[in-house]
Amino acid sequence: MNGTYIWQPAYLAAVYETNDEVMIGRILEARAAIEQRLLVPIEEDSLEYRELLAAQKALEVLKFERVDQIDLHTSASSGAMRPVCDSVAGLSYGS
Repeated sequence: MNGTYIWQPAYLAAVYETNDEVMIGRILEARAAIEQRLLVPIEEDSLEYRELLAAQKALEVLKFERVDQIDLHTSASSGAMRPVCDSVAGLSYGS
């Protein structure tokens, strides 16, 4: 990322979080910061806008890999069944 934007600290806190128990909170805080930023007009061809979109995608993948998978394993060990979302595989990362 180039420069520092107001939503970045929350995003980076989610990306660098290692404690699975607080991961979902970090992801929700990052999403809220991004959504708050998007309330202010931004040019769709700007670098920040592209970085916002990339951050949103990255948070979805992070949630899937770190939170949903833990929930899935917890539910499976308790005998409950949950569907697995495979739409993350279709995400592409690029400008």
